[in-house]
Amino acid sequence: MGFLLKLIPDSLKLPAVAALGVILGAALAYYPSKLIGARDERQAQQVNAAKEALDRINSLEKNNANFRNLPARDRCLVFMRDSGLPEDSCDQR
Repeated sequence: MGFLLKLIPDSLKLPAVAALGVILGAALAYYPSKLIGARDERQAQQVNAAKEALDRINSLEKNNANFRNLPARDRCLVFMRDSGLPEDSCDQR
């Protein structure tokens, strides 16, 4: 690294080091920010899936007397299967 610094004139050393620092900082921040964005996107998709499933369940309850008369656990299972969520969450009450 010292060899490269000797090639650069003194007036350009500070801007060159600053630019190198910005490039390295951006490279180091890229992957953590990408992981955080992916996690947030997954959570948003799960929330949307749950909202859509809840709307379908409400529609089933309004239009289908058989569904309305099911026990709470069976209705929960329908909700979970329909939304793609894990069915074992119905047993955690």
